[in-house]
Amino acid sequence: MGGQVFSAGHSDARVVVHRAVLDASGRPCRRVEILGLEVGWAYSADDVKMIMARCEMDPADIDRPGVVEWRGDGPYLWG
Repeated sequence: MGGQVFSAGHSDARVVVHRAVLDASGRPCRRVEILGLEVGWAYSADDVKMIMARCEMDPADIDRPGVVEWRGDGPYLWG
């Protein structure tokens, strides 16, 4: 990713996975931010890992609290 971007009120974690919401078809999904920028929507923990990999992050860090902040349920509960 480009330069670092932080917004007031954002977590210190590099990745923030927001609470699940329903998409237009009624499926639960979560908004994903990296360094304060929205980078995509995830329907599973595997989607979060793919987003992290695309952003040149190690997907194995998905369970590291200092790296990823899960708002609402954790990485394996989606709905």
